[in-house]
Amino acid sequence: MANHPKGWDAKPRAFSNADGSRLPKGETYMKRVVFFILTITALMVLSGTTALAATSIDINTDNSEDGYISVKFNTGSEKKIKLLVKGGDTKYYYNLSNSESYVNFPLQMGNGDYTVAIYENTAGTKYKKLTSKSFKVTLENEHVVFLNSIQEIDFDDADISVEKADELAAQALAAKVLATGDVNAVLTTDELIELYYEFVVQTIQYDYDKIKSLDYDYLPVNEITITTESGICYDYSSLLASMLRSQGVPTKLVKGYTTWTSVYHAWNEVYLESEERWVIVDTTYDSYLYLRDRDYEFEKSLEVYSKSKEF
Repeated sequence: MANHPKGWDAKPRAFSNADGSRLPKGETYMKRVVFFILTITALMVLSGTTALAATSIDINTDNSEDGYISVKFNTGSEKKIKLLVKGGDTKYYYNLSNSESYVNFPLQMGNGDYTVAIYENTAGTKYKKLTSKSFKVTLENEHVVFLNSIQEIDFDDADISVEKADELAAQALAAKVLATGDVNAVLTTDELIELYYEFVVQTIQYDYDKIKSLDYDYLPVNEITITTESGICYDYSSLLASMLRSQGVPTKLVKGYTTWTSVYHAWNEVYLESEERWVIVDTTYDSYLYLRDRDYEFEKSLEVYSKSKEF
């Protein structure tokens, strides 16, 4: 007889019925097989559930009335992924990358019917559709779109741009109270706009080396822009938009062309509530002028700017 570790039963255990009677050998074998299959199936289901949680594609439209959708893409695909946001006859394409977090995208085409779709590159310039969703948008108000954190203008309460905006506002308010003697003084929206505009113009310098080596899916990061005090036009405009939006000031990031440069450019449009109008603001150009001790003005002429996209 073979030796077994203490506590082990040397004889195979037989399956029994509920009343304790021994099952026939064939039935015992079948019970074991069924038990094994059920165990493997349960493990596969659990494994599949975990995989689905980590690997997913989702288009969330719950916040469409606030002017944005949230998209999650996390399939592990190494191919180029494109997001289409279509409102009416206008289409915007964005680059997507794998992430466990949702990313927000604006509904800047206003009220109406929208279609959002995700495409995966197959070869060259060819793409296949992975999923899509159609829905109707009724905005809370026309300016709410330009208050949100989105892929191109990424910020939250812990972002360095918001911390800097709060810090500058606190300093400016303290100075105003000291100058006026009014402890109940507050900063107006126009004062906040000028404050953040001057900060970006006088702090950030253009990075001529950075523009030479950008990836096709480059996105601004406020922390890098502020800590290095440098960036390209995309960084300038994203930073100003982040700071102003965090304080409730509707601000657009705009891409297109201007007469003072021959390359694709980015700037801002800021809504002046006191005058009920949008104005063009170009901190990149004004920073260039500031560093050369030349005069610059907050508002730019519509005649020298040609808009292609707005976010």
